[in-house]
Amino acid sequence: MKGKILASLRGEILDFLRFTEMKYVEELVIIEVFYQYWRDTQIRESLEYLVDRGYVEKKVIEDPLKRFSKKNLYKITSKGIDVLDMIVKDEGIIVPMRGE
Repeated sequence: MKGKILASLRGEILDFLRFTEMKYVEELVIIEVFYQYWRDTQIRESLEYLVDRGYVEKKVIEDPLKRFSKKNLYKITSKGIDVLDMIVKDEGIIVPMRGE
């Protein structure tokens, strides 16, 4: 059951990253987008799943406002776009349906 639920979230995250105007999206922004329906631990777990499979690229940078603090940034990869376009299949991701 948990896998199916997170599969939906993973698809939503990929979809969000594909259509966002930003090249890289900060982890906290992604959490803010999805926190109403998902716990932060579920969102982070889903991001790691996507990174581990090469669907999302993760970049860690130093936070310019907080010394010795880091930020996680994410962007969708071409492989992640292939998942959304259903060229690549992954049982761990439910691709959200878009209206025409």
